[in-house]
Amino acid sequence: MRVSPANILVVDDTPTNIVLVRKLLENEGYNVVTAENGEEALKCVARTPFDLILLDVMMPIMDGFTTCERLKAANRTKEIPVIFLTAMSDIKEVNRGFEVGGVDYIVKPFNASELKARVKTHLELKYYREKEIEQTQKDIIFTLAYVGELRSKDTGNHVRRVSEYSGLLGRLYGLRYETVEILKLASAMHDIGKVAIPDRILNKPSALDPKERELMNRHTEWGYHIFSRSRRPILQAAAIVAAQHHEKYDGTGYPKGLKGDQIHIFGRIVAIADVFDALLTKRSYKQEWRVNQALKYITDESGRHFDPELVELFVDHFGRFLEIRQKFRD
Repeated sequence: MRVSPANILVVDDTPTNIVLVRKLLENEGYNVVTAENGEEALKCVARTPFDLILLDVMMPIMDGFTTCERLKAANRTKEIPVIFLTAMSDIKEVNRGFEVGGVDYIVKPFNASELKARVKTHLELKYYREKEIEQTQKDIIFTLAYVGELRSKDTGNHVRRVSEYSGLLGRLYGLRYETVEILKLASAMHDIGKVAIPDRILNKPSALDPKERELMNRHTEWGYHIFSRSRRPILQAAAIVAAQHHEKYDGTGYPKGLKGDQIHIFGRIVAIADVFDALLTKRSYKQEWRVNQALKYITDESGRHFDPELVELFVDHFGRFLEIRQKFRD
């Protein structure tokens, strides 16, 4: 179900309960952190992202209901499912737990099988909810990419190839699977800011004059502003890629003149993917280059336009990039 073990916070002021719950959950493969009261729990969630919280009701300093209200009031923690652990089975107390944002409750002393089953159920519900949100983001991204392609008369499968090139280069660089998947989606949005560029400039059949070039270069800023307000990881990554894919390793790029590692790894990867594909693609203002010319340009620009480490990986695995180009030809 999950790529990595779930992180669970157990909050209880009774040491024997903490020991028992921790042992049960760790035996199921979960990462478990414990806290003895509500204030300590709030400090824990400020440091670590949790997938689920098991929260005792009757505790000193801050009770479980108050703690849950605080969790649900904060953007960073409001989506974390909270299961109450309570020695009370009074219907009023149970209802109060749901009113403050709890998703379930377990009466103490609890049955081990019941505890494990409810934890598993709520983790799976959270997983499916997150996957639905993620799929919605994917749909938005590829729809926007398609809209962007419609406005340009000669890009063809450029967006798809850049996405695949970026994913391959990210894997070769050693990025985690989840990060590579985010990069592939975000890279599809590298030129989304061009939706704000007039057609007369976007599809001009000759070189742009200085004023037109200045306007064209602003597509990086517009792309960033489209996505920068979102807190979702994929859309945050799309904002980074849109803003930084024209930055250069030596600091001579735009829009901010970032240099070296100041450029996010996503920006450095997409810079190579975008330029390589653009060189091999016929545009309204140029003919496509030969493969050996494009490869020479990439290698010549190592340390200037492009990250030298990424260029080395690109050259060492060049055949795999050509396979992607062949698979997604216009």
